[in-house]
Parts: sequence; structure tokens; C-alpha cells
Amino acid sequence: MNTAMKYQWMMMIRSRWLMSFAILFAILSSTVIASSGHETAGVFTRSTAALLNLSLLLVPLVALLAGSLFIAGEKEDGRLSLILTYPISPRSLTFGLYAGSCISLWTVIAFGYGSASVVLFTTGGTWSTFFFLSFALTIVLTSIFLAIALFIGLVASNRLQALGVSLFIWAFFVLFYEFLTLALLSLVPKQFTILLFGLSVICNPVELVRVWTITAMKSSALFGPQLYEWSKWAESTNGQLSFVAIACVWMIVPLFLANVWMKRGKRHA
Repeated sequence: MNTAMKYQWMMMIRSRWLMSFAILFAILSSTVIASSGHETAGVFTRSTAALLNLSLLLVPLVALLAGSLFIAGEKEDGRLSLILTYPISPRSLTFGLYAGSCISLWTVIAFGYGSASVVLFTTGGTWSTFFFLSFALTIVLTSIFLAIALFIGLVASNRLQALGVSLFIWAFFVLFYEFLTLALLSLVPKQFTILLFGLSVICNPVELVRVWTITAMKSSALFGPQLYEWSKWAESTNGQLSFVAIACVWMIVPLFLANVWMKRGKRHA
């Protein structure tokens, strides 16, 4: 597992476009923080929403592309088949590749938030609760989409197919899902609003992290009076633990499927 993790980390961290994203993310994060005007710490404001939306927009895209294209490339070039002939278990290989990918992307995210921190202190600001929370949940979001990307890369027959599937999944979760949810909420009877809203959060990791951030900041009033009871539950300890459990499921299921696929490849290697 350690060998696979180091190999994956070294190969991904050398990627020029991944480094380009690191620079872009650092610049955009710093710009958002610099223009915030140092609003009240721990309050969900326009600037905090901008930083959150920046992460929710870019991180899933980069995680999906970086993870799936690398694995699909290894598979297409025959290196993955060669690795499968080595005396390493499919589970160790799967989790090694996943861990290496996570460390690479976590490094990039940390660089972006670190740059934003420098700008924050340079302009006389201070860290807020939201800043730490946003960083932690961005790491969670990265981990979820890298698990999905690993499975996509293994299933895809080539890089082009991995690229197409990754872009479709990103567009669905990030761009179209919210509009579909709002359309459904406007059609169903009011007594089903809470149920449908809860399901929409569970079924989309992007919405999961968005709602998780808002509830963790005790800013659930943004959801309106109709979801007041649900909001109070979501802000409670049980609600927050439920968010943790759902996030774990989003990571475990794709990794389990990837491990099954890896075992299948091991038998045919």
C-alpha cells in the first residue's frame, strides 16, 4: 500500500495542470479573502459564501479529472495491468492509489488556503471559524470525489471516456442538480418538502457539503421558516454526526466498487 501511495503521489504532484490549478485556486481564494472586508468571524456572509462556492465549483472538477484521467491513463498504457501482476493485494493497491491521490489534492488545497491566510494577515484580518470549517469540509469534498474518480478511471476503457464521464458527473452534481431539486420542490405537496430536501442533500455530495457548512455555522435560518425544525435538527450533534456518516458512505461505496473491479482485473492479469 505504501509503495502504491508514494507512486501515485509522485506522479500526480508532478502534473503541470495540477500545479496550474494550485496557483489558480490560490489566486482566487486570496482575491475572495482580500475583498471580504474582514466581516464578522463565524458569520455566514457574502464573502464566506463566495469562498464556499469557489470550492464547491472547482474542487469536484479537478478531483474528478485528476483522479480518473490518471487511472484511465495507467490502464490504457498497460502499466496498471503490469502492477496487478506484482505480489500486491487489490485492496492495498486500491487504497494506496486513493491515499496517494488524496495527499496530492490535499496539498493543493492547503496551498490555496495557505495563500489566502497570508493575504488575510497581510491585510490585517484574522482567522475565523468559517475559514477552518471551509478548509476541513473542502478536504472532505475532495476525498469524496477522488473516490468516485478512482472508480471512473478503472471502469473507463480510455482517457477520453474517463474525461467524458467525469465532466458529465461534475455538470450534473454542480450545475444541474440544484435546478432539478428546486423544480421538484415547487411541484410536490408542502408536506413532502422536508423529505425531498433531505434526500436531495443525501444524494449529492456537493449539496451535502454546502448544507453541512451552513448548519455547522449555525446559519440555518437561510433555509427559511418552512425548514425550521429540520434546521434545528441539522445543527444539533445528531445532525452533524449524520452528515459525517453520509460523507463516509460517499467515500466507502466507490472505494468498495473500485476494489471489486481491481480484484476482477487481478484475476485476468
